[in-house]
Amino acid sequence: MKAEKLTLSDLEKVSGGTLDTITTEYLNEVIYRAKRADKTLEQCIHDFYLYNKDFNKEQEDYIRAHWDQIA
Repeated sequence: MKAEKLTLSDLEKVSGGTLDTITTEYLNEVIYRAKRADKTLEQCIHDFYLYNKDFNKEQEDYIRAHWDQIA
């Protein structure tokens, strides 16, 4: 399999599931925007699972761990 054809899920399997900085910056932005839209943590998580087929437990854990740190 060529590197340019790896999906995020493939990369997580190969790398042991560590989120890269691009993903964490994206998730931080999502938290910020969800809070601006007056969504709760649970609504944010629910929406991710509903609309993003690549969302996974590691990303959910990151959002839960950083929710209170992002204003």
